[in-house]
Amino acid sequence: RVLSCGLKDFCAHGGAEAAGTAGDGDKRVPKIASVVGILGHLASRHAGSIKQELLRMFHESLGSPREHHKATVPFLLQLALMSPALLAAVSPELVDSLKPPVLNQLHQHFSAVPRDELEGVVGVVVHLLCHTSAGALRTLRFLLATAAP
Repeated sequence: RVLSCGLKDFCAHGGAEAAGTAGDGDKRVPKIASVVGILGHLASRHAGSIKQELLRMFHESLGSPREHHKATVPFLLQLALMSPALLAAVSPELVDSLKPPVLNQLHQHFSAVPRDELEGVVGVVVHLLCHTSAGALRTLRFLLATAAP
């Protein structure tokens, strides 16, 4: 419920655009700091459930044309920017799930995004990759295998 409410608020405040700007996102989306705080508190007892729900949201959003699903990936990126603990918890499983069909869905998901907004999202992803230590070797292997199979 916390993630769902956070996503709705993120969409209501133009969050998809805010996620492309690493510094301004938390100012434009008022409840996201509360979402991060609540998830951080819940993580001590429900880390597996939170990780499972984050991954479910990611995969469910890729195949959906619904408007709030289009903002899910930027919302999750913003959560990861604001919470290194959430990033560390979910990044190894996320990398494992990025098989060719999922990568194709991601490509389709972002094919209609304006170039400047897409560059912002890519910038956030690169920033997150540079600041994660959990599963860093696995992520590097994935990037190399994907870039030059």
